[in-house]
Amino acid sequence: MIAQEDDPELLEWLAKAHTDGGGFVSNLAHAALVADEENYPLMRPLILIMRKKYPAYEPSDQVKQEIRERVS
Repeated sequence: MIAQEDDPELLEWLAKAHTDGGGFVSNLAHAALVADEENYPLMRPLILIMRKKYPAYEPSDQVKQEIRERVS
C-alpha cells in the first residue's frame, strides 16, 4: 500500500498539506508521499488523525467526486 496508488483521496490531502502546511504538517505529508509499501501502512493511521485535525487541506467535494468516479 502506498499513497499514490492505494489512497487517491488521502493523496489529495497529503499533496495540499505538503504544499500549504506548516513545517511539521508539511514534512509529515512529504514523508507519507515518499513512503514505500512497507512504511506507508505504518504512517497511514497517523495521517488519518492529522487529516481530521487539519481539515483545511481537505480536497473539495468536486475533487472527491472526481476521485470516486475514477476509482469506480
